[in-house]
Amino acid sequence: MKNKLFSLVTAMLLSLASNAQWAPRTGFPGIAKAKSTAFTIGNKIYVMGGIDNASGILRDFWEYDIQGNTWVQRQSFPGPERYGAVSFVLNNKGYIATGANDFGFLDDLWEFDPVTGAWNQKTGLPPVSAHHDYQRREAFSFVIGSKAYIGGGDGFVFGANSTTNVAFFDLWEYNPVTDSWIQKADIPDFAGRDFAIGAAVNNKGYVGLGCDIFFSTNRQSFWEYDPLLDSWTVKAIFPSLFTVDAGAFVLNNALYVAGGFKIHPGSLSGQVYKYDPVSNVWTALSNFNGGAIAGEFAISDGSAAFIGTGYDGNIDTRSDMWEFTTTTGIPSIELQSSKNVIIFPNPSDQYISISSEKELAFIEIYDMMGNIVDRQESGFGNINIRNLPNGAYAVKLSFMDGCYDKSRFLKSN
Repeated sequence: MKNKLFSLVTAMLLSLASNAQWAPRTGFPGIAKAKSTAFTIGNKIYVMGGIDNASGILRDFWEYDIQGNTWVQRQSFPGPERYGAVSFVLNNKGYIATGANDFGFLDDLWEFDPVTGAWNQKTGLPPVSAHHDYQRREAFSFVIGSKAYIGGGDGFVFGANSTTNVAFFDLWEYNPVTDSWIQKADIPDFAGRDFAIGAAVNNKGYVGLGCDIFFSTNRQSFWEYDPLLDSWTVKAIFPSLFTVDAGAFVLNNALYVAGGFKIHPGSLSGQVYKYDPVSNVWTALSNFNGGAIAGEFAISDGSAAFIGTGYDGNIDTRSDMWEFTTTTGIPSIELQSSKNVIIFPNPSDQYISISSEKELAFIEIYDMMGNIVDRQESGFGNINIRNLPNGAYAVKLSFMDGCYDKSRFLKSN
């Protein structure tokens, strides 16, 4: 029984060892806003438009230098002001499409050249009719290879006798070489998907979350798109009801979701989830350090990820920005195996003791965010952990002979 318990605890600790960590960066210097769109080229992030606290619709355009941690305002976006737009990057050019403003919904497409700073209007989503039935806001987008994909969101379909507000379940492929669109396979649930997320990992597209057109039901379903087969496969359901207007980004071949809005009762979350496409598993990480958030921009340059602006828990617009990293709780440098170290009892709610074949000089206890929470010099006995919050902890042990070791324990009532 003891061996089974120890194996279970070890598995729990190892599963918790990789966690989310957020560091504040220089905040957005413009007016606080939400529902902007953003893309990254090289070491620069570009942020455009959105809506401010007074419901003003914006078309301001900003450049953030990741290495310098500085913002510069660029010439305003030349197209109509908008919120709820999508953006993507192809061939080192940035693209912004769709969205909405006080005059209605949009289906246009604009290309930005970061070298010249010039914008060029390209072919937007096919109008279908004089009414432009595929105009939309709150769509999703992702890039696979040399093509971009846009779908979902909400808009209007015009009939002979009526106009119907709909949530789309379609998917469109954009080819920048021919500046043309092709409609691809619809998402098979055929229920429409508003305020959803979209991202690409390892040449597959992933779409999910959001809500229905009536903003009455949080949607947790999640789908994978294969561009070679032009087909969709249902994947593991998202494990939370905070599914509306969440931020999503890809880092190290995994998809991350931060924040989101739950409709009943209306509330925002600071949740962070990681999705592994290989295992088809969602894992809850530590909450976002900036509190509840939704409607933020979320972006990755391949080596780091960032979220910024959006709404806070009071539905006020934000101007802060954060960088995301992952941590194993303690540095791996100088740490060897822990075969000769025993922590007992484990789990514990009061005290722990450490048994080792070598003479200990001191120990350091870290939480899973990598913060040191206790340090004990040589000559210690039982270590008091009653004041520590419940959770997993890592221990770095330093021995009198100059060697190091590591172990873990679980604080649990």
